[in-house]
Amino acid sequence: FFLNNQRNSSMDLLRDIGQADQLTSAREENRVLQEKVKELTVRVHELLAENQSLKAEVELYRRECALPTFSKLTLGGNHNDDNIVGGEAKGSFIDTMDDEIDDFVTSGNGLYPDDPAVTLPQIHGHSNPLCCVLHPDDSTLATGGADSCLNLCRWGSALAPGDESSVKAVNDAINISCGAPVICASFAQVNQGRGLPIVAAGCMDGSVRLVHCGFDFCGSERILKPESVGSERVVNGINERGIRHGKYVKNVVWSPNAPIVATASADGTVQLTKVGNMDCVMSDDDDDDDGNNNHGTVSLEVIQSMHFDGPVESICFLDDGDTLCCYVRGTSYLSYFDLKDGCKQTKMSLNGESAGTGCFDEHVSFAVLSLNPSPNNGGKYLAAATDTSRNIILETRSERIVRNLYGHKNDGFSNPKIAWSSSGQVCVVFFC
Repeated sequence: FFLNNQRNSSMDLLRDIGQADQLTSAREENRVLQEKVKELTVRVHELLAENQSLKAEVELYRRECALPTFSKLTLGGNHNDDNIVGGEAKGSFIDTMDDEIDDFVTSGNGLYPDDPAVTLPQIHGHSNPLCCVLHPDDSTLATGGADSCLNLCRWGSALAPGDESSVKAVNDAINISCGAPVICASFAQVNQGRGLPIVAAGCMDGSVRLVHCGFDFCGSERILKPESVGSERVVNGINERGIRHGKYVKNVVWSPNAPIVATASADGTVQLTKVGNMDCVMSDDDDDDDGNNNHGTVSLEVIQSMHFDGPVESICFLDDGDTLCCYVRGTSYLSYFDLKDGCKQTKMSLNGESAGTGCFDEHVSFAVLSLNPSPNNGGKYLAAATDTSRNIILETRSERIVRNLYGHKNDGFSNPKIAWSSSGQVCVVFFC
């Protein structure tokens, strides 16, 4: 009996040791497999980026094959070369293709900043930032967040020496409660005059708040209230809180030459509102009837309202504010509205001229989520960010696609925005 018990104990011990060895071995194998998965994941991302780059190169080569003279032009060939397609007279092809069309044919040099100059930690606390916009004079950064607040930050102070500079910049930021998550924002343009230190904030509840963005503001309530609008009463798209849409606001832009703000909404409407001067902004010495000095007022006048069949994803002004360009989800074209000619609409296909079908293709596989005209040539080009891994440079008021830009990666939750450098030679895409 004793020998049997000893034998059983030895077997149990060996079994326990064997199980422990198996567990240790499985853990080590699992660790090795996890490292391999990480390594392969990085490689997959590298291959995907390389694949997008190759697609862009293939597209360029196809264009060069279709237009032999154009390929010589892009490769630095002599504009006066005698090798003209089809025996045409010298220079006839080049006369029809302006030099500006070649601005975006060649890729960049691959050098780009990858280290942040400034990081503003938790500018909206534990909530996600949803949008950001820089003042035209680069002094102030406005950010909107899921915490229903708009923040005004003098971001340059974060560059000051010291480890706590960025924290101090965030702590010194002005926080304005807007009553709903702020998903887009836009500063009034500098050339509209110093009488409009305003940032427009589009919110998820369909409201557009006009906020005094001057740091010399002496009142306690920065949200400007419209004149002559009673409580809870809507007058031509305006209520006591300001500009109002039926659903959340997708985009807000200011005209470059007039105090007019255009707002686009998921309810399928675009509204153009003229904003009056803020002569009635109260100061510390001027109280209202209730003894408060906490707000100013501004005059608002809706000058145009347009209705579409789908959500309006993106808008921008062109021609110094005389033309409004917009994209409606589910459509295959950009709409150009001549504001000087009764908002006459012109449609330009997003499928490009190269199709050559002679008809209007009504399908595209993407939606345009951001539009931005080039800054240094009167808006000759439009940069369009899409919800796929593709951005497009278009010739304004034309169906010509100048360049497709690949290399980044979007997913179903991406909300890309596109911007130009001040030189107009570089496009920057960022995601919120």
